[in-house]
Amino acid sequence: AGSRVGVEALLARLRSDSRLATLEANLSFVNWMPFQRLKVRLRSEIITLGQPIANPHHYAGTYIDPSDWNRLISDPSVTVLDVRNRYEVDCGTFNRAINPEIDSFAEFPNFVHHNLDPQVHRKIAMFCTGGIRCEKASAYMLSQGFEQVYQLKGGILKYLETIPAHESQWHGDCFVFDDRVTLNHNLQPSHHP
Repeated sequence: AGSRVGVEALLARLRSDSRLATLEANLSFVNWMPFQRLKVRLRSEIITLGQPIANPHHYAGTYIDPSDWNRLISDPSVTVLDVRNRYEVDCGTFNRAINPEIDSFAEFPNFVHHNLDPQVHRKIAMFCTGGIRCEKASAYMLSQGFEQVYQLKGGILKYLETIPAHESQWHGDCFVFDDRVTLNHNLQPSHHP
């Protein structure tokens, strides 16, 4: 409980800065240290796409709350797109999701160019682990003429936190970028090191 209190206090402090007032966080807790070190670096792109036009400050997909996600991806007129890499998709994904079969996010524009058409794929529902890649991916797709682009607000992690397992359209585990490796529907590590 002490770590939760500390995290909430840290988030409250960060949100007291008007620039971070709407900061959202995906939280999960384990009884061991999943991060062995913290490294902070300034970068021009948090997730490298290499497409300056894909600017989330200018374009952004429509956010879909986890509570509305199942209805959206059940619509047969919606193309469901997983924007993560092939390894992550192999760990788990949503019903009907297209696997772009990319090894890095920088390959995403090439996938879109060769596999999707704004005249054919009129409604796109995309998702990623926490929502960051969707910010860039939705901006890129909107810049390429796709008009109805939706993104899962808070990503897979927020969905798994919010939607009960018996209502879930998620299958498998969710890859995360720390020593937990993957999380199950209860946001608990699928494997302990």
